[in-house]
Amino acid sequence: MKTLKPFLFATAVLLVCTALQAQDLRMIARSTPDSVVLRWAPMSASTWHRTNQYGYKVVRIEVQDNIAPIRVRLNPDTVRPWTLEQFRTRFPVQHRYAPVAAQTLYGKTFAATSPAGDPRPNPDAETEQTMRWGIAMLYADYDAGVATALGLRWVDRTAKRDARYLYRVISLDPLHPDSASLGIDRVLDTMPPPVNPTVTAEEKEGRIALKWPKADMIAPFSGYWIERKSASGTWIRLNDAPFVQTEPKSDRPNTEVTYTDTTIAGNYIPYQYRVIGITAFAETATDAPIVTAMGRDRTPPPNPVMKGVKDENGKLVVHWEQPEGATDLRGFRVEKAPRANGLFLPLHKGLLPTTARSFTDTSTYLLEENHFRVFAVDTAGNESKSMLGYGSALDSVPPAPPVGLEAVIDTNGVVTLRWKLGPELDIMGYRVFFANAADHEFNNLTPQPLADTVFTDTIQIKTLTKKIYYRVVAVDRNYNHSAFSGTLGVTKPDVVSPVAPVFSTYLASDSAVTLSFVPSSSADVATHQLLRRSSSDTTWRAIATWNANENKRNFVDRGIAAPEFYAYYLQATDSAGNRSLRSAPVEVRVKSIYHAAAPKEVLAVKMDDIVQVQWSIAETGVKYFVIYRSKDGSPMLSIASAPADKTKYVDIRLQGTGVYRYAVKAVYLNGVSSSLQESAEVR
Repeated sequence: MKTLKPFLFATAVLLVCTALQAQDLRMIARSTPDSVVLRWAPMSASTWHRTNQYGYKVVRIEVQDNIAPIRVRLNPDTVRPWTLEQFRTRFPVQHRYAPVAAQTLYGKTFAATSPAGDPRPNPDAETEQTMRWGIAMLYADYDAGVATALGLRWVDRTAKRDARYLYRVISLDPLHPDSASLGIDRVLDTMPPPVNPTVTAEEKEGRIALKWPKADMIAPFSGYWIERKSASGTWIRLNDAPFVQTEPKSDRPNTEVTYTDTTIAGNYIPYQYRVIGITAFAETATDAPIVTAMGRDRTPPPNPVMKGVKDENGKLVVHWEQPEGATDLRGFRVEKAPRANGLFLPLHKGLLPTTARSFTDTSTYLLEENHFRVFAVDTAGNESKSMLGYGSALDSVPPAPPVGLEAVIDTNGVVTLRWKLGPELDIMGYRVFFANAADHEFNNLTPQPLADTVFTDTIQIKTLTKKIYYRVVAVDRNYNHSAFSGTLGVTKPDVVSPVAPVFSTYLASDSAVTLSFVPSSSADVATHQLLRRSSSDTTWRAIATWNANENKRNFVDRGIAAPEFYAYYLQATDSAGNRSLRSAPVEVRVKSIYHAAAPKEVLAVKMDDIVQVQWSIAETGVKYFVIYRSKDGSPMLSIASAPADKTKYVDIRLQGTGVYRYAVKAVYLNGVSSSLQESAEVR
């Protein structure tokens, strides 16, 4: 419970503060060993103006376990700004902040001199009242006495060391009630001064730019003291007043604070710097991270003057001049690029001597576009560059023919050609040629040289020609063309289906079906396939496959069972796997010579106006029965059917008196029917 209770207290305080701090009055607190310091501030100029008139009261509520909270008003009198006379008597005349703070309250006009870098509003841009409020809030942060004099600070020296408190500052403005609250746990809260920022330095010529992260809610600072120390000196402050960085209006505010020291004695003199933040409690931390920096020479030498690039005995020579004034010149660097806006690379190691005024390009390639520039480099590493110089050399040597030509073609007619990159560094590109026969004239597919070693062509593949042929030529930057590469023949994919075979005649018996047909007439046919289905098995199934070179024109199907209906079709497949259309199917009925067993013991019994017929059957595989009847010697006619599991039938549709004869036929699952063998007669 010792852990839980402080947690519950902190949670309750957080909820209260979240609700109350959302008003126009904000408060922070700092717990010290002997007291609790409260600081608050109105968040607008209008609120500040009203609360200056009515003042505040400060209330403390002590929270104890199992005991009702103890509420105490800490200030018997209203907390409000001091009078002008109190400012005069309680602050020294030379106080840094008090006179201006009093001016914000009582001055008839206001034109305060802000601290160095302080972004106080310009009266032309914002109202004078807003300017007074802004200066007052800032100076209250810089000096605890000024904060008290402005009615924005209270020190609770009666706070116990082991207590938990909720503090409230309440505005006494009757028309605009407002308050701010927060909780302090004197047992748990330890509040050391915030850590001063870590500084980085940018070394410039004659000045040093310091940067550090902007303060946030973890380490809030209202201003900064910037301090410097030389190698043999002591720490001195560079700013007479706390430094506050100007914040221009922007959707992306600065995340760093920047201060530039322009008072260094000279370049290459090391200094140490530290930055000390000022909190809203007017506190500073003594320890601060230190950064060492110095001013450096950042002035480059005068720019070299490009005089031109000349072709001298097949080599390009760069000429330049160097203006006077480069007393610390260390040397020159010559760079070259294939394009004016391309990547420039140095043509030599190290630097050329300071006396050099020309350089011969000894690189192994001379591009069509040879762009040069010259850098002057001083002892500090500063550089300046010349304007670009352009040169060209006579080149009549063609590149070598391309090698390694290969191709891939897909079924859509897309051909992808590849070849190896030539060894010449001045190759501008390649031209690709094609023909439909190796001995035909080749046509150019690339009017402009292709700057790649891959080319994609799309061709018609449903043509009479089986191949297409390609050659490639290399082109250098002086448009010298190589000889043709070797000829590459690319076989087109076969996507044309073969002609379908056709049936000519057929002959069916009870044990075999003989089929005659005309094979596919396509030259590239590889196989023929015969497929069959029956009335009892409706799935097409392959029953025979043979190679086209067998020249087969007949097939005898002995794998049949009578009685049954069969259908056949033929299909051809070429060497590329293309299938022909199906042939027109042939439908065949195979009859059976098998005599199916007929029902026996047929008996008919008349009962009043109905006749009951019954029979027996020893065979299996019956699908159903058909009952036949005749009257007075007329032919037998079917009158009804009965399922296979029934052997009785009742005839209720008699046609008057007479002699009735009944017979029964069995129909089997294989489609065979029995004959009408036995009959029964009734009168």
